[in-house]
Amino acid sequence: MSKMRIAVLMGGTSGERAISLSTGRQIMAALDPSKYAPVAVDTAALTSFPSSPEAGSVRTASAPMVEAKAAAPPATEPTQSHQEPAGLDLQRWTSDAERGTRPDVAFIALHGRGGEDGAIQGLLDLLGIPYTGSGVLASALAMDKAMTKRLLRADGIPVPDDLLVGAGDLGRDAVLTAKVQERLRYPVVVKPNREGSTLGCSIARTPGELAPAIADALRFDPDVLVEAYLAGTEITAGLLGNRDPDILPLVEIVARGGFYDYEAKYAPGGSEHIIPARISDSAAALAREYAARTHCLLGCRGMSRVDMIVVGDQPYVLEINTIPGMTPTSLLPDAARAAGIGFSALLDRIIGYAVADSGTQG
Repeated sequence: MSKMRIAVLMGGTSGERAISLSTGRQIMAALDPSKYAPVAVDTAALTSFPSSPEAGSVRTASAPMVEAKAAAPPATEPTQSHQEPAGLDLQRWTSDAERGTRPDVAFIALHGRGGEDGAIQGLLDLLGIPYTGSGVLASALAMDKAMTKRLLRADGIPVPDDLLVGAGDLGRDAVLTAKVQERLRYPVVVKPNREGSTLGCSIARTPGELAPAIADALRFDPDVLVEAYLAGTEITAGLLGNRDPDILPLVEIVARGGFYDYEAKYAPGGSEHIIPARISDSAAALAREYAARTHCLLGCRGMSRVDMIVVGDQPYVLEINTIPGMTPTSLLPDAARAAGIGFSALLDRIIGYAVADSGTQG
């Protein structure tokens, strides 16, 4: 039986490039060599199509490699050797003469813009290549935190109160701080609306800290979400599957220093993952219900991770990740391991969902 050709898409040009490269390398090292023929592909070097019909043939225009905006996370290298990613050459994937190089499945290990927001998914749809994870619409919705929360509110799923602000609001500091005080009260969480890995995310504990926090978040996105800070137990629910997903054991996140920021996420020892989460049975049942409803409401496929905060016995959904990280300190592999699913078996399942759903992606 021939091996399945898997293109592991990683890197890219977002602020989460370093995380994506780490995720991609872990996947490359763990894919079963008896089943798969994997190729590491860096989408930062996308080739482009001709700018006009008269151009005739596909031309190559490689983009420069872009460094991550945040420092690269500490990561343990895989024990087996890994292939360094080559640039993505669309000419080889579209030319009839090069059809043998087309992957059977693209495993998307990208994070942030250009990878998690529906852009690469749309490209793969046009190329007719099945891919792991959610389609264009679900990816775009999940990337937009404010839009996700509007949908969840409409469906009766509890979320923290928030305000969406932009650069123009910084010129009206007194009005903005008063609005936040009236509607949300301090402290508040300030985060870019369309970004991940907690890049640009901080807590403003006083009115004087609000404007600097918004200015920092604006470095990553023109829209900033100012959200009510809820003190409680931070948990996450990993989901595997398409329309009727399996819910993995709930994970409690205890961050060193009390705030689950970039360093806590990716530095060894930056956070502790407790499985199962130390919450009541009623809170756990609600958390699983909200996680499944969120996954299905947005139309997610393959995998997702729903982050929540539990106050008393009431969970609140914070956001959903359609491409969870798979670095040595990542949450989804930890939850899968607790369910008896090893990393290689987890990858098998994710690829299987992509193949099963390849006729309906988009």
